[in-house]
Amino acid sequence: MTDPTHTHPLSPDWQILGELELPVGLNANGALQTWLTELLAPLGLHTDFLNKVFRSAQDSTERAPQPSTEMTLGHVHLSIFAPHLYTSKGKTWGFFRIEKIESATADKDFPDHAIEYYLYLEGQ
Repeated sequence: MTDPTHTHPLSPDWQILGELELPVGLNANGALQTWLTELLAPLGLHTDFLNKVFRSAQDSTERAPQPSTEMTLGHVHLSIFAPHLYTSKGKTWGFFRIEKIESATADKDFPDHAIEYYLYLEGQ
């Protein structure tokens, strides 16, 4: 389900925590929640925050088969990023999401939908 060859140009301030690739239209909520919970466990995040990230990822992956255009998509790529250096004691976490649909090419029938999550500590 992960694709280690899928690379991202990163700022030195961000590290990739993990990637997940899902076929478009697959109801993988259980796998998605398990993956996120295991991936983010070392950060010691509050359950409410984890649930917000999960609901956002769930909504994005469910919405992927119905883009605003008439194109058919191949896969959904989820990537989670966090700061390289962080101390979470007494800090509040936030996140933002960036969604991209790759351009259709002659050698690829179905473009992919990339969803990137950036977790950050407020005030840093």
